[in-house]
Amino acid sequence: TDGDADRIGAVDNLGRFVDPHTIMALSVRYLVERRGLTGAIAKTISSTFMLNRLAKKYGLELHETPVGFDVIASLIINDDILLGGEESGSITIKGHIPEGDGILMGLLLMEIVADAGISLSELVEDLQRSVGPACYKRDDIRLKNFVAKKDIVQRLLDHAPERIAGETVVKIDSYDGVKYHLADDSWLLIRPSGTEPLLRVYAEAGSQAAVEALLQMGRDLALEKG
Repeated sequence: TDGDADRIGAVDNLGRFVDPHTIMALSVRYLVERRGLTGAIAKTISSTFMLNRLAKKYGLELHETPVGFDVIASLIINDDILLGGEESGSITIKGHIPEGDGILMGLLLMEIVADAGISLSELVEDLQRSVGPACYKRDDIRLKNFVAKKDIVQRLLDHAPERIAGETVVKIDSYDGVKYHLADDSWLLIRPSGTEPLLRVYAEAGSQAAVEALLQMGRDLALEKG
């Protein structure tokens, strides 16, 4: 966990980092299939499409929110949420407090591994076969000058491409930055900071090469319009 124990990350038996996206997906699958729990999934706009696929597979409602745990916490308090979490590693589950808890999620991850009777690396590989492949990366771009978030968002919307990295753009969300949803389930998110000259560019796709192509397109779009 991090210093105040509200976030989780892991390293598998082969020394590879297991990111919060994967931990959330493993947790949802376990809570539904092994504990028999139900409820909606609440995730931020920058979180993995594996959760969308799991929600569809299990018939669960899916809430996608702006970045920040406060909206997820409100959903947990007022709705029936199975798991709520974000890309940063703040995650919690049904029956627990409406706040990220790295210790709880670490214990749950150990329970998942123990119950499966296989290594964490094997669990991740099985998850990728089931609801992947899913590769993810984020780039932070420092700008020379501060530009208002709403201005960057509007410019990106005004010049939205029909295709990105060879894939058709099928949907665009703009409630926290600009997120381009592509026909193959991959996505690109350009999210300006509201307080400093910084752009965060996120991408998820079926291969690392595709992620790098999306990130390059994101950098080009962001710097051209920002």
